[in-house]
Amino acid sequence: MMPPSVSVVVLNHNYGRYVGDALASAVGQEPGDYHLAEVVVIDDGSTDHSHKVYRRFPGIRVVRKAHEGFAATLTRAAREAAGDWVAPLDADDAFTPDKLRTLAPHLADPARLLIQHAEYVVDADGRPFAEGTHPGGATSTLVVRAHAARELLPVSNELFFHVLADLGHGIRVPEPLTRYRVHEASMTDRRTPGVFSEYMAGVCADLAARLDQLGVRPPAWADAVQLADLAALYRRRSTKFRDDAHRQREQAGNSTSQEGSSR
Repeated sequence: MMPPSVSVVVLNHNYGRYVGDALASAVGQEPGDYHLAEVVVIDDGSTDHSHKVYRRFPGIRVVRKAHEGFAATLTRAAREAAGDWVAPLDADDAFTPDKLRTLAPHLADPARLLIQHAEYVVDADGRPFAEGTHPGGATSTLVVRAHAARELLPVSNELFFHVLADLGHGIRVPEPLTRYRVHEASMTDRRTPGVFSEYMAGVCADLAARLDQLGVRPPAWADAVQLADLAALYRRRSTKFRDDAHRQREQAGNSTSQEGSSR
């Protein structure tokens, strides 16, 4: 039998400062019972020096497109992957050298459609940002069976792939196999009150709608009842996120008013 093949797909928009580390971590994976089919960059209309960095890695494939944002870039990543599995990698993150070798036994399991692993959290300069490790769940900590990923498209963010674990087709690996970078230029705004919760409310609503669509003609890994139940769950989560966003904005407004009245 052929070993499972993996496409590492790097998602980049103007992360020229970091993308070299991401690509080096992808092409530098330790050998194991898997086949690294390709390393691909989906360049989302970068206008910085990212293209000069790509030239340092002659074996990679670069897919250039107009700037459309994260959702369209992640969707394109799943469509471009030629391997049995797609390992998405945000350009400001990096894999540990042993990631694919460690995951190889799970890649060979036909029952698995999603693998999630833990991560190290580092700062802009790659230094530890938090003690210990984090359980993961973000883009760079997921490896998804390519055919299942494509059946979920189009996606709004990596939460769509978590559906596979929700339905019992995933596994969580405790080893930290990604360095997740926290910095001021991160695409997701987690500092402005309400913004991230509002974003997640939209993602959950999009996911619920996609699950409704899949329920009309379910894929092999789910049935119509499971998809309907899961859609209802994500609608409830969407409502909760919107309520959270409203509360956060209200609290921020009250704090601002109190600061103004105390001056």
